[in-house]
Amino acid sequence: MIRALLLLLVSGSALAQTATPPEVRYRVDLILFLDKQGAETPASAQPLPEPLIEPDDAAALAAAGIERLPDSGFALNAELQKLRRSKRYQPLTTLSWVQKNPPAERGAALHLRWGAPLSAQGLNLATVDGSVALLMGRYLHLDVDLAYNAVRADGSLGSVALRERRRMKRDELHYLDSPKLGVLAKVSKVKAQ
Repeated sequence: MIRALLLLLVSGSALAQTATPPEVRYRVDLILFLDKQGAETPASAQPLPEPLIEPDDAAALAAAGIERLPDSGFALNAELQKLRRSKRYQPLTTLSWVQKNPPAERGAALHLRWGAPLSAQGLNLATVDGSVALLMGRYLHLDVDLAYNAVRADGSLGSVALRERRRMKRDELHYLDSPKLGVLAKVSKVKAQ
């Protein structure tokens, strides 16, 4: 009897370890903006990390568990309007998505870009180019790796970087910045349907 009980407990714990974790979904709303008064002392431009998912690549988004949301449902419209009225800040682009079970480390990174393409030193980058990823380890994090790129007087490509991995408290507005770029972002848990 005791052996049977022990066997049952051991097999039950093995089954619990192999069970699929429940699906968790998070919504991200993000505004990328330019600080018009920010310093422009670009350092050497860096190539982008690979691989990046283009926000309009439906198949790659689906494979990564990401669903891009339409602009009509953007949740930070009040903040966007304030930035549009500002003399100092210029909103560049917005992005909203829902992601299920974000990875603990660098996984699906969305390619974020704005502006004219620039080419120098074998690099092909937009004026603002980089990536953003949602991560879920012990806490939620937003991993932002963006650069404001410009052609310097000597013809080389320089950039001002915004690289930050920020712990995100749910349902709070977060501000990430560099001397030239800023990001407003909010992450919310999507309720199960």
